[in-house]
Amino acid sequence: MANVKVNDLNMYYKVCGEGEPLVILQEAGIEISSMYNVLDAFAENYQVIALDNRGAGRTDMPDEPYSIEMMVEDTIGLMDKIGITSAHFLGISMGSRIALVTAVKYPERVKSLILNVAAVSFPDVFKSILDVSLENADLREKLLQKTGIVFIQKYPPNPESFLRQLKAMADFDGRDYLDQIKAPTLVINGTKDHLVPVELTEELTLEISDVKLVLVDEGHYFFALTPELLIKYALDFLEELKRKRF
Repeated sequence: MANVKVNDLNMYYKVCGEGEPLVILQEAGIEISSMYNVLDAFAENYQVIALDNRGAGRTDMPDEPYSIEMMVEDTIGLMDKIGITSAHFLGISMGSRIALVTAVKYPERVKSLILNVAAVSFPDVFKSILDVSLENADLREKLLQKTGIVFIQKYPPNPESFLRQLKAMADFDGRDYLDQIKAPTLVINGTKDHLVPVELTEELTLEISDVKLVLVDEGHYFFALTPELLIKYALDFLEELKRKRF
């Protein structure tokens, strides 16, 4: 684990395991030490590169608006710093949006995409709730309480940086990117995910040319509560790609 200067950030990251590189991009507010079980499972077969996104964990939390595109440049900047020319990408929720845009803007850097609890647009109802909460202190506090899992981590974000990450997701609309994705893609979402309803999952898979969809009977946080599901389907997908190449 180490810190490195990337763009305007001091970024915290971890590299573990050996093999083909696999970049793991995490959910809003989630930091590396909360994902050790997932990182270790993939590190048995891959060189795992995990990072704390801007606004989370031990990476800087600048006092400015964030965007998904900004976090794409952070990710590419880290890859350049540590000498990773291309990698498979596993993105979870907010991380899936970062991975998706990376595949469009830097296709030569992305071998494949695994998009977990993923969507390319934010449900209008939740966007409205977030916008109102940002303007109302009481509603803002209630929103932060509902996402309490983020703040009991070893290295939690501060409330302001976490809300900036949520706003970056809410402002992002990647529907025009979908038909530009050429990397083989696995989408693995939950049928009980109220933050990413199944119709948004279906929207995500309509125009990607090489996509496989897996739906599991779980909610939004199954990457943390039942990570073995994510690990199994992701490893199966990566092994299938490897067999096709050889």
